[in-house]
Amino acid sequence: MQQRILVWIFFVMVLLSFNNLSFAQAPATYNSADIYQQLKKLDVLGSVLYIAAHPDDENTRLLAYFANDGLYRTGYMSLTRGDGGQNLIGDEQGIDLGLIRTQELLSARRIDGTEQFFSRAYDFGFSKSSDEALRFWNHDKILSDIVWVIRNFQPDIIITRFPGDARAGHGHHAASSILANEAFAAAADPTKFPEQFKYGVKPWQAKRILWNTFNFGGNNTTSNDQFKLDAGGYNALLGTSYGEIAAKSRSQHKSQGFGVSAQRGESYEFFATTGGDAPTSSLFDGVDTTWQRVNGATSIQPQVDAIIKSFQFEHPENSVNDLVKLYTSVQQLPDSYWKNKKLNEVKQLIVECSGIYAEATTENEFAVQQQKFNVQFFVNKRLNADVSLKNVQLLSMDSALNQNLSTDKNYNFSHSFLVDDATPVTQPYWLQYGIDSIGSFRVKDQQLIGKPQNDAAYNALFTFTVNGTDITINKPVQYKFTDPVKGEMYEPFIVIHPLSISAQPSVVLTNIKQNDQSIKIDEVHTQVKSYVESAQTKLKLFFVQDKDSSFIRDTTVDLEYNQVYDFSFPLSKYYKASKGQPSVAVEVSINNKPESYTGDLHSIQYDHIPYIHYYATDKIHVVNAQVKTVGKHIGYIAGAGDKLPESLQQMGYDVKFLNEKDVTPSSLKQFDAIITGVRAYNVHEWLNEKYSVLMNYIKDGGNLIVQYNTNNQIGSVRANIGPYNFNISRTRVTEENADVHILLPETAALNYPNKITNADFNNWIQERSTYHAEQLDSHFEAPLGMHDVNEPESNGALVIAKYGKGNFVYAGIVFFRQLPAGVDGAYRLMANLIALPQNK
Repeated sequence: MQQRILVWIFFVMVLLSFNNLSFAQAPATYNSADIYQQLKKLDVLGSVLYIAAHPDDENTRLLAYFANDGLYRTGYMSLTRGDGGQNLIGDEQGIDLGLIRTQELLSARRIDGTEQFFSRAYDFGFSKSSDEALRFWNHDKILSDIVWVIRNFQPDIIITRFPGDARAGHGHHAASSILANEAFAAAADPTKFPEQFKYGVKPWQAKRILWNTFNFGGNNTTSNDQFKLDAGGYNALLGTSYGEIAAKSRSQHKSQGFGVSAQRGESYEFFATTGGDAPTSSLFDGVDTTWQRVNGATSIQPQVDAIIKSFQFEHPENSVNDLVKLYTSVQQLPDSYWKNKKLNEVKQLIVECSGIYAEATTENEFAVQQQKFNVQFFVNKRLNADVSLKNVQLLSMDSALNQNLSTDKNYNFSHSFLVDDATPVTQPYWLQYGIDSIGSFRVKDQQLIGKPQNDAAYNALFTFTVNGTDITINKPVQYKFTDPVKGEMYEPFIVIHPLSISAQPSVVLTNIKQNDQSIKIDEVHTQVKSYVESAQTKLKLFFVQDKDSSFIRDTTVDLEYNQVYDFSFPLSKYYKASKGQPSVAVEVSINNKPESYTGDLHSIQYDHIPYIHYYATDKIHVVNAQVKTVGKHIGYIAGAGDKLPESLQQMGYDVKFLNEKDVTPSSLKQFDAIITGVRAYNVHEWLNEKYSVLMNYIKDGGNLIVQYNTNNQIGSVRANIGPYNFNISRTRVTEENADVHILLPETAALNYPNKITNADFNNWIQERSTYHAEQLDSHFEAPLGMHDVNEPESNGALVIAKYGKGNFVYAGIVFFRQLPAGVDGAYRLMANLIALPQNK
C-alpha cells in the first residue's frame, strides 16, 4: 500500500465584495457611519506602530482593533517587501513579487484602516539566523530606517510580532525584533542618526515597546502573566467584528495563499513588555490620548464632543458649519505633530459632510514624454452645503473659477497638458538605483524612506470655499476606463518613455548537444514597442555589454501608438564571454530630440491590486558551459507559477502544457519526461485522481520529475505523489553557497549525459533547496547531501526511485530559481534527470 502524503491546498480564497476587487483605486466615498467613526477619532490622540519582517507577518486582527475600536493612528512597518517569497498566483519572483506583495499590503491596509511603511531591506529569501539577516541587510542602515519612521510617526507604543531569538522561526523575523527594540531607544537619542534632523524630525521616545506573543505553528509563547486584551469585539457602527475585518485584510495576501475564514467572538492577544514601563490596565497606560497633550487646546475637545452629539446621520451636512469653526480653532493652535494630523482629519470631514466628490482622470493609459495628455476635472456637491469651487491647479494650469456649486449638479471641464522632457519616468523609488549587494535597496532621498510607494505622477489641487473658509484637497490624476466585465475602473497614471525595449530570450545556451547532435540557439529577438506616433523615424539598434556598445542595424519606420517592431540578430556576432551580461539599446530622434532607450516597461496585472508598471533593462544570461540533453518532448503540469518551461525550451525541448484532460495513458506516451511545476500537488486536487495514470507512465518507461511541494498550509488534501513512501519535510538549505556533497558518484543522475561535479554548484542564487523529502522508502536513492552552517546534513534535496522501466524524481532543489537565472550547473543537472535511462 502506497503512503498517502499529506499536502495542502493553497488556493483558499475568501470571497470579497466586487468593490474590493475592481474598485481599489476608485476615489473613496463615505457613508454616515464612516463619518461618525471619523468624528469619534477626532477625540483620540494616540498612536501605535507594529513592526515585523514581511508582508503577511502582521497581526491583522490587532491592527483592525487598534484602528477601528481604539481609533488610534495605527501603522504597520514591514522591513521587507517580501521579494524572496514564493508566488501562488503567477510566475513573478524577486523584484516582481515584491511589487505585488507591496500592493497586497496596501490593499489590506485600505480594509483595516492602518497605514503602511517599509524599510530598505531586501527579502533575500529564507534565513535561519538573525546574524545573517543583519549582515546582509546592513544593520545600521535598516536601524536608521526604523528610527526615521519612528521619529516621523511618533508612536506612543511600539509592538513587535516576533521575539529576537530562535522562537521567531526565521532570521528575518528575529532581526525585525532586534532592530525594533534597538530603535525604541535610538529614536530618542539625539546622537543617533543626527543627519535626519535637518529634515524636520526630532528625537522621539515611545512610552513602551512590547512583543505580541503568539500561539501558532506548535509554538505557544503566551502566558497568563502577560498583559492581554480582547481584540475580537464586534463594532455595531461598522456592522462587523475585528476578526471579520482581519480576515478580509489578510485574504489580500493572495500571492501567498493566505485567504482565511472570518473569526467571530472574543479573541485575546498577549503582550510581553521588552522596553519601557509594563502596562497594567491598558497598553496606553501613562499616555495622554486626549486633547490635553496639545498646548492651548483646552477648547477643542468640547467642540468635538458637541459635533459628535449633534451629528445627524441622515443630514451630515448639518455638521459642516461647526466643523468649519473647529477647523479654524485647530488652525490657530501652535504648530505640533497632533495639530497637523487633526487639522487634516477635520478638513477631510468637512469635505465628506459637504458631500463633495472630486476627481481628475484621463483616458490616456500613460503620460508619454514629449506627448500631450488630456485631463477631465469633475466635481459634484451632493449635499445641501454652502460650497463653491474656487480654483483647480495642475502643473501650470491655475483656473480661477469661483463657481457656486448647486446640490447634486455635475461640474466638469477638461484641459490638455504636455509631458516635457524634464518630467522623470515613473519608477518605484526603491528600484531606481538598484540593490546594495543582496541585502538592501539604494534610496538616495531620505524623505522617501519608509513610504510604501511613489506619490502620484500628477496631483490636482481643488480649492473649495466652504462657509467662507478655503479648503484645498489633493486628488491624484488617474487613468479611468470602462471594462465590459468589471465596469468602471481606476488605475495609476504614470509617466513613460516613448519606446520600450525588450530582449528575449532571457537565457541563451550557446553549447547544447541534443541526442549527440550539436544544436545552435543563437538568435536574440528584440521588440521595440512604440507609445508615440512619429512618421519616417530612424531606429538604431546597439548591442551593449558593460560600457561597450556595438552597432547592430538601423531602419526607418512609421511609429504608431501601441505597435511593436521586431528585430533579431545573432548573439555570437557581438557577444564577448569576457564581459558582463549584454542588453540592447535603441537610439531614436522624436520631434528632433535624439534619445537612447534601454528599459523595458514591465507590467503586472491582477484583479485584487492596482496595475503595476516599472522599468528594467532586459539582460541576457549567457550559458557557455556545454549542456548535453537526451530526449525531445516534455509534458509540463503547471503548478503555482514558475518560469521553468521557458528554460526547458531554451534547452531545445519541445514543451507542452498539460491539464487534467491531457493526463491520459495515450497522451502521455509521447513524452520523454513529465515535469510538475512548483507546488503542483498543492494547487491541483485532480492530481490525486491521476495517480495511477502517472505511475503507469513511469512503469512503462517514462520519467516523472516532481518539483517541491509543501506540507504546512491550511486546506489539506490527501494526495499520492510517488511510487514509494516518503514524507515532505520543512528542511531547506538557504545558503546558496552551501557545500554540496556527492554521495553516489556513480549514479546515472550525476553522470548521464553530463558529468556533474562540485563545480556545477557554483554561482547559485538565493538558496539551494526547499521542502526536502525524508523518511525514504528503501527504493529511493539520494545522490546529494547538503546543509546550512551548524545544521546536520540532509540527503533529501533530490531523491530518485526506479519504478518499472522508468524513474520517479522528487526535487527540492530550487530549479525554478536557478534556471531562469542562467545557472549552468542547474541546467546540466536538470538535463540528467530528464534523461534518466530506462530500467531493464
